[in-house]
Parts: sequence; structure tokens; C-alpha cells
Amino acid sequence: MSLLARPLPVSRPGPGELRVGMAVFDRHYDMPAEISGFAGPMVLLTRPTGLHWRVHHISVRPATQYEKRQLLALAVLHRTRLKGR
Repeated sequence: MSLLARPLPVSRPGPGELRVGMAVFDRHYDMPAEISGFAGPMVLLTRPTGLHWRVHHISVRPATQYEKRQLLALAVLHRTRLKGR
């Protein structure tokens, strides 16, 4: 197998590396979110729209700069839509 064909190692943050308020990407639901809490091995996630869910800590990774900007843009859009009501 050539060097280029090998899969790159995926870094997964351990439970101690995650913290409340941290922007992460949930691989299970394929969405960026913010950590709102912990329940054992589960991480409680929140989106700016108010969507809440929980997922096992191995399914999340730190968000990229692009994904952080997605969350900010979603928050601005959500606030704008709420003002229109």
C-alpha cells in the first residue's frame, strides 16, 4: 500500500479535552454545534436555533474555522428571522 493510499489518522478529543461553550462538529448528525453540558460519556449539544441533542463524545471533534463561521451565520439568521415576527 502506498503512503498516499493510507487513511490519515483521525484525532478524537477525549472527554477531558471537551469543555462547555466549545464549538464542535458532530460526525453522527453532520452538523456543527456548541457544547452545553455533559452526561457521562454523552455530550449535550445545542444549535443557535434552539435544537438540542446528545451524542457520544467520540462522535464529536473540534470545529474548524469554517464550521465556527457557519454557527455564527446561523445565529445571525435566526435572530433576523425572529425579529420579523
